[in-house]
Amino acid sequence: MDINKHNTNNNLLSDTSKAEKKLLIPKTDEERLREDIYRSDMEKFRLFTRMLRRNEMFKRAKITHK
Repeated sequence: MDINKHNTNNNLLSDTSKAEKKLLIPKTDEERLREDIYRSDMEKFRLFTRMLRRNEMFKRAKITHK
């Protein structure tokens, strides 16, 4: 039996596309940082402003209990 030849029909991950595999496996912080290095300055700016808006929203949030 050849190791390289195997039945992939029963393997769930082999049937999914590469994009779907990326969704199933969470990225580590290091992987995200490596990708973010190559973003354009405008994309970095938009991500930063989105982070600031979320931070401000969480500061104003009030948690209530019933």
